[in-house]
Amino acid sequence: MKRIIGLLLFMLAASGCGSQQPTEVLPTLMPTPQPAAAATETPVSTVAPPTQVPVDRPTLPPTWTPSVEPTNTLIPPTNTPLPLATPIPTLVACGPFDVDRDKSASTFTVGTPTQVFWTPIQGAVRYRIFVIGDFNQEIFSDYAVDASYTFKPDAFEAGKQYLWKVYPEDSLARQMCFAVSGDLSSN
Repeated sequence: MKRIIGLLLFMLAASGCGSQQPTEVLPTLMPTPQPAAAATETPVSTVAPPTQVPVDRPTLPPTWTPSVEPTNTLIPPTNTPLPLATPIPTLVACGPFDVDRDKSASTFTVGTPTQVFWTPIQGAVRYRIFVIGDFNQEIFSDYAVDASYTFKPDAFEAGKQYLWKVYPEDSLARQMCFAVSGDLSSN
């Protein structure tokens, strides 16, 4: 730092000792203050407020709304009969297929096996049985070879109602008849 100050002083002294030449004006980053221009009075022109011109728009034509006029024309009757619902073919063997309500339990005791029965049909190889619980949800399914099924002692909960369904299947595992059903509730 002392060296820089010394160098600057030397340069100042050297420049002052030499011959007097006119000094050149160097540009600076700071502008030189100039005297302010005198204020002049400028006349202000007055503008009249705009006048409102009425808007002239054409009117739209009226709209047309379609409507149906009632008529007294009768539709002539046809001799063609209306199609009936196509019946679903049922095997003759399915006629007697039903729940055997005399043998089947309609109540269960928690902790004891519960047995249900149905009438067997000719041609059935096995029977698919399933139990439906709350909210129409299947909670159990199994197969039986005979026309009865024994549920395990822990299959049901106390205080609930269940629906059991069964249908026969042939040797190709196709459903042969509509399912039949029975109720089970705790006693």
